[in-house]
Amino acid sequence: MSTFEERLIQALQLDVPYAERPPTPQGTRAAVLMLFAEHDGRQAILVTRRTDKVETHKGQMAFPGGHCEADELKTPEGFVTAALRETEEEVGIPRERVKVLGRLPGLWTPTGFWVVPIVGVLTVPLHEVTLHNSEHEIAEALWVPFAVLTDPEIYQREIRRIGAVSYPIHVYQVGVYRIWGATGAMIKNLLDRLAKLG
Repeated sequence: MSTFEERLIQALQLDVPYAERPPTPQGTRAAVLMLFAEHDGRQAILVTRRTDKVETHKGQMAFPGGHCEADELKTPEGFVTAALRETEEEVGIPRERVKVLGRLPGLWTPTGFWVVPIVGVLTVPLHEVTLHNSEHEIAEALWVPFAVLTDPEIYQREIRRIGAVSYPIHVYQVGVYRIWGATGAMIKNLLDRLAKLG
């Protein structure tokens, strides 16, 4: 196990809540995969850009994932199963090539999803993996160097309003890609955990 994996596992065990978010209603249960891989001696995380054909979050940057199926929710590992299944369907990474390290707390999206982020690492060298994007769901998939996300120059905290409720969102501007919303909140939470480790 690499030092980075060990740090991720330790970080996931910390109690670090998300920044304030709107109240959680009943919603669709979903899972995403925050997948890490080593690329040119650095850690990178897989981020996708959704197509304009999908029902929700059109064109937004997101981790691979989607809604949980009914039979998946009947098991304790249902969110893990859903995240791995959706990743395989969306970008073609076989579930057996992913080592799951843990999860972040779930969070609600204003579009009515309760999303649980699963954190994992690729078990094979990155050059052995070819991404096959789902034509309907994924416009683009890219490995973002994780160190880039720690650069304060690309981060901005903004306030979003839904009706009478205002709450902060975390925005990461990586080149032409604006990563925000639930995806930005997950990144910020994980970075806060790693920072807390020192």
